[in-house]
Amino acid sequence: MLQHWCFTFFITAVIHGHVADATTGFEEELKHLKPQASASTQTSAAQELIKRLLPTRYQHFTVTVNPAIGSDDHLDSFEISADGTTVQVTGTTGVATVWGVQHYLVHYCNCHISWDGDQLYLPPDGQWPVIQPLLRVTSPNRFRYYQNVCTVSYTFAWWDWERWERHIDWMALSGINLPLAFNGQEAIWQKVYLKMGLEQKDLDKHFGGPAFLAWARMGNIDGWGGPIPQSWHTNQLALQHKILKRMRELGMIPVLPAFAGHVPKSFCK
Repeated sequence: MLQHWCFTFFITAVIHGHVADATTGFEEELKHLKPQASASTQTSAAQELIKRLLPTRYQHFTVTVNPAIGSDDHLDSFEISADGTTVQVTGTTGVATVWGVQHYLVHYCNCHISWDGDQLYLPPDGQWPVIQPLLRVTSPNRFRYYQNVCTVSYTFAWWDWERWERHIDWMALSGINLPLAFNGQEAIWQKVYLKMGLEQKDLDKHFGGPAFLAWARMGNIDGWGGPIPQSWHTNQLALQHKILKRMRELGMIPVLPAFAGHVPKSFCK
């Protein structure tokens, strides 16, 4: 819903020649959005991420979440200092903090981190690149959005928690704080529609198969590649709970799906 609202708001403003007003309105409308997890929870999540990324070298990094280092405009910032032995990174959120770690690894250690693999040839102990005085970086954007409504039906449909955990780590390391989180919604729609009097056979003709859910959700197709077994609903809902928990622990603001106006054909009965 957030995604659709933002797009409609911006296009309407462009048509009427009020791009500046659109930007101002957008910022005001979303002013209340902020991480739900405490600074200590985000710090713990950031520490665990660094352990997963650098299982034998994580002890050289001290990461801390401190919202107080931020500015009044709510833009994320991180600060890095390194004395050759220890690298200290402080950020306004969990995302900002591990983003700072990524910045140090990429720009000072010549590493590479991607969603398919990493190059983490790190310097010897005691020879970490020095940063003195501390380096401070502030994001030019409050929200760093990721994915689109079709992404979920490329390869996401087949991912287990291990793959998702790795990808969420990559999101945080890349500074992403506004990701879509669309898994498991059919399990909710199933409960709603059954409660409203529809039958399972009606839903079997409505929900698309796993590889086609993105287009079924938009109303482009009905039932293509289906029906979906109940085990899929159960597993995807459990997976979504894990995804949301981890995203929020890191200080992300996941965007959940809302009603798109597309209902089963039997709804009219």
